[in-house]
This record gives sequence, structure tokens and C-alpha cells, in this order.
Amino acid sequence: MTGADRRSLAAVVASLLAGVPLVPLTEDRSYLLLALMLMLASAVIGVGLRRLRLAESLVRIVQLVPVVSVPLLIPDAWHPVLMYEQTYSFVQVAFAPMPYEAGFAVFCALIVWVVYLLTESLSIGLETPAWTFPVLVLPYVVPSLAIYTETSPFLFFFTAAAYALVLATATATSLARAETDESTSTGWRRGVAATATLATILALSVALLVSLPIPERSGTGSGPSGSGAVQLGDPSLDLIRNVNSNSAQVLLTYHTSDGGGEYLRLAALPAFDERGFHLTATDLVPLQFQESPPEEATRSISTTITVGNLASEYLPMPWFPVSANVPTTSWRYDPKTLAVVAVGVGRTSATRDLSYSTTSRWLTDADELLPGLASAGDPQDGGTTLAVPPALSPQIRSLAEEITRGRPTAGTKAQALLEYLHSDRFSYSTAVTPGTTLSTLDDFLLGSRIGYCEQFAGSMAVLARLVGIPSRVVVGFLPGKRVDGQWEVSARNMHAWTELYFEGIGWVPVDATPSGAVDNPNPSTSPGSTRSATPSKEPTIRPSSVTPTVVPVPQAGGGGPVDPAPWLAAAATLLILGGFGPRATRAVLRRFRLAGNPDPRRAAERAWTELEAVVRDRGRDWPEGTSRQVADALGPDLDPAGREALNGLAHTVERARYDREPEPASDLASQVDQVTEAIERRWGRPARTWWPRSLRWS
Repeated sequence: MTGADRRSLAAVVASLLAGVPLVPLTEDRSYLLLALMLMLASAVIGVGLRRLRLAESLVRIVQLVPVVSVPLLIPDAWHPVLMYEQTYSFVQVAFAPMPYEAGFAVFCALIVWVVYLLTESLSIGLETPAWTFPVLVLPYVVPSLAIYTETSPFLFFFTAAAYALVLATATATSLARAETDESTSTGWRRGVAATATLATILALSVALLVSLPIPERSGTGSGPSGSGAVQLGDPSLDLIRNVNSNSAQVLLTYHTSDGGGEYLRLAALPAFDERGFHLTATDLVPLQFQESPPEEATRSISTTITVGNLASEYLPMPWFPVSANVPTTSWRYDPKTLAVVAVGVGRTSATRDLSYSTTSRWLTDADELLPGLASAGDPQDGGTTLAVPPALSPQIRSLAEEITRGRPTAGTKAQALLEYLHSDRFSYSTAVTPGTTLSTLDDFLLGSRIGYCEQFAGSMAVLARLVGIPSRVVVGFLPGKRVDGQWEVSARNMHAWTELYFEGIGWVPVDATPSGAVDNPNPSTSPGSTRSATPSKEPTIRPSSVTPTVVPVPQAGGGGPVDPAPWLAAAATLLILGGFGPRATRAVLRRFRLAGNPDPRRAAERAWTELEAVVRDRGRDWPEGTSRQVADALGPDLDPAGREALNGLAHTVERARYDREPEPASDLASQVDQVTEAIERRWGRPARTWWPRSLRWS
């Protein structure tokens, strides 16, 4: 092995180590396997061409050839433009750490591969290994720029180890060259210089480590953070990211004096124009609640809240706050929106690791309250919460009049609007364009009627304004999940609802999102209604009579996340590089997918992915649609036993995707085997091709 060969191999290992700091971005690790395959292929090409004594510039060009193999390994890459568009949309709404997405996995792998090419060029082509540090540190910097949070200092050890490996290999090569150099003193000087450089760089690495983590950003940018942190400017910008989050990390916990759950407000969005609902300028006052609660809110609730990894400039507060004990002087109160806002330096992370208590008043459920409210009130805001843009569709105006026709009072009109949005005319799905712009509301109310909580809340607010009721959209958190006597709230519990203003009572919160459509136990029509009128040890949550139609979110990559264990990744690498790996890889993937998983969602998705591969390997196309629609399309071709097993598997997948807590299924592997046998009886065994169809294209 020549010195260049050793440097090339060191560049492969170093680049793989340097790629590890990308892990905060994604739950998937398959990008490391793909990157390793590309790097080894490029390294083999480089070794072979150097044996032919070709110019290094030509070697660099030919080393780019392995990138053409990516579509063979990631089927989505056969359509790069479409994959780019899908990945761009995915990144816009995903929440770090993101689930597996084929395009993002390719993106991460290409970053690591490019790091290898640059590292090898500097180490071998230009003979300047010391300059590889800016290249190797690139994957460590990317998460710091992308996820608005501190980058773990531990991950920097991988970068430092990669750099040390490159320099150590260069040092060893220089020393070996010195033994055969005609000028021994020159060779030794090179070796000593390389060793001194290594020692200096390691010392600098320690110094850099002391200065990390990278300082937190200030300002009001949007975007999720790290493994569950949330940074808020306009909170609606983060709503779709958090609703789509796959992270189960608990952001805050709380317990109340009566054991009931609380909707926790962050901010109210009173202004509405072509851009949708958004914040307005306001005057903040010291943290002394000046507005009196409604007379109907006679019951007092004490709440103690402990915030974890939630970076926000808004303090989560229950409705209606009358006092708060917050251990800092940086908080101010907005009497117009009832929001508690941090001011000063570091305001965007003021809530992190904060514990505080508050006293609030509880209002009767909106279903009981609205029929008795005769008139809409005036919130003294200059008409802000009644304004609608001139460009609002005339059809939406007509719709508001039609829904409320025959309802004599403001309260009964609001009740009619709630009943309309809770009806089975509408479907809940996060796989829609985020926001409350005129176009999204037009589509939601007049077109597809598919949306998530922001569209439901925004539509309720717009329709209410059209019938003369002041309204605003509120962003905050659902009550969460009750665990061991306290309530736990995760990023997925972020939610939007509506507040309406009535004479004699003021702002009344209502939730237009259908019950059961979000990740929370039965939210009802009013954020104040998650407890019974009589205190009890266990909170009573009023179930809704409406069962919404839930539209599935498309699964990226055709079948859920792929997160193989390290031993599987190593085995797959050896098999593929050995030249006979595709068929063996297919068998290993089947064993992995059917091996079971403690998480019933992952287990069901992996079994469904394996069934899709079985169908593709028989030369058939996988039907579009939900699991039940796929079963309806494939079932007629199977015998009764196979059809029954297919329907059972489809039902299990449906429950895993949409049930809040799906039950584990122990017979997934046998169901897949039964369907496979039925398919073989109908379509025969798959053709014995070297590369199975399920690994070649989607």
C-alpha cells in the first residue's frame, strides 16, 4: 500500500467521522451507509487510476462517477427534480430530529461524500493536510446554522478525531518517506513539522471545545430547535412544524389544583389581511394583570408549570390569568391579548428551564355559554378584530350568512359556525399548505375542506367577523397527556383556537377543530372545558359527538423511516461491495422489517413496507392511497385466506397511523408471509434478477 493509498483510506474514515455531527438533524442514520459506499467507490477508483500514473486532476474527475449509482440505491433519485421539490417542502415543515426522508438522506450523504473528495484533494493532490480542518468541520457547522440551538460539544470530538487521523496519517507517510529519502535530514524535518502541526491542532481543538456550544441566536426567527426545542417570534410560523413533529420529547409539565388539564396560551393574533392572521404592535406593561375576569368565571384554578427544553419569548399561561409568580423581572404583560412576553437580551429563550405558578379563572364550556350571549361586544381595538380584507371571497361572505340564517343572537350565530366546522363536511390533515392566507382559507372553506387546527381556527375567526363578532386566533398548547398525577405537553400539542368577544363577558375561547382530530384526548369546543364543573381527582373530559375524517399524511419514501441497526448496516455494506449483495440485501431487509419492534407504529410501517417490496418484486405497481385503499386494490387478485390476511394487516397499519395509542400487533410477520404466499400462488415467484425490482425503482 502506497502513501497515497493510506491517505485516501484515512480520508474515507475521517469523512465518515466528520459526518456524525449531522445526526441532530435526522432520526435516520442510513445516510452514513450511503456516504460510505460512495466514498469507498471513489477511493477504489482513485487507487486504480494512480496505479496507471494518471494526473491527479483526471483522477478527481473520474472519482465523481459513483454519484450515478445513487438512483440504484435510493429509488426516489431517479426523478431528481421531483425529489428536490419534495425534500424542500419536507424540510420546511419538519421538526428536528426529522424522520427518514429519501431526499434528505441523499442530501446528507452527498455532504459527507463531498467532504471526502475535498479532504483527499487537499491531503494528496495539494499535499496540504493541515488545510483539511475547514472542510471536516463543515458537517458540524450545518446543524448549528439550521436548528437554532446549541450544538453538542460531544459531537465535536468526531470532527477533532477526523482531523487528527488525517494529520497522523500524513505524519506517518512523511516519516516513512524519510527513511528512504536521499536527504535524511529533510525527511526528518518533514516528519517533525507534521508532528508539531498535529500537536498544535489538537491544542486548538481543545480551545475550540471550550468556546462551544455555539451561542444561541437572538431575534424573532422561527423554527424548531434541537431535539424538541421551539423558538417563537410569530408563533403561527412554528405551528405546522410542531404539529407535524415526530418527537415525543416533553417540553413542559404542569399540575393544577383540581387535577384538570389546561389549554396554555402563548399569543393572540388579532390582525387579519391577505397574509393571514398575525401579531400587531402593542404596549407592554409590568407583569400586573389589570383586566378583571368575566363574572361568569367564578372558579379559581392554581397551576404550577415547569418548562424544560422550550425556548420561547411567550410564557405559557392558562385562560384567564389573574396573577402569576414568575422568578424573573424580564416579563411584561400585554393587556390587549393577555399574553406574557419576555423583554431584553435573551428573550427568545426566557422560558427554558423555568418554573412558575399562576392563578386563573375557569369559564363554563362554550356549548353552555354561547346560547345565552345576546350581543357581540366592542374590545376597543379600533376595529382590528372585525376587519376583513376587501379581497375576501364573496362566496365566503355568502357562506357565513347561510350558516347563521335563522339564528337571532350573536351567541347562537357563533354556535352555528362551530357546529358547521365540527361537521363531517371537513377533514383534519397536516398534509396541507400551512397558514391562514386568503388562498388557504378559500380552499379550506370552499374547496377541499381539508386542513389542520390553524385553518379551523382561522376560518372560525373569519366567519365570526363576517356576522359581526370580533375574533382573533390564539396559538398555544393543548392540555397534553396526564401521567402520574401531572400533565405532560410535547411539541405535537401545539395548537390554534379562536377567541370571540361578547358584550358583558369579553373574550370567550372556542375550539373549532373537531374532537379527536389532534394529538390530545378529546379536545372539546372550549379550551376551558377540559374539566368537570365539580372538582374530582380525575379530570372529566367531555367527549364530542363528532368523529372527524382524518386524512393521512403521505409517508415519505414509500413506507416509513428506515433506521437499520449498526450490524445490519455493516453487513449490507459488505454484501453490496462484494458484487452479489442486492439479492442478499433484499433478504436481510425482509428479515429486518419482520423482526418486530417495541414501537407498534414502526413495526406496522416496516411490515407494510415489506409487503410493498413483495408486490414490486413480482413486477406489479404498488397502488396509491391509504392502507385500506391498497388492500381493496390488491385483494380481488388473492384467494380468501390471502385477502383476509391483507385486510388484517391494512387495518393494523391504519390503527398504527391514526390511533393515539395503537396496541402492539404480534402477528405482523405471519400476516406478511400469508399474503406473500397468496401473491406467489396468483403471480408466481419473482424473477431471479441480480438486482430485485424493489431495490431499483419505486
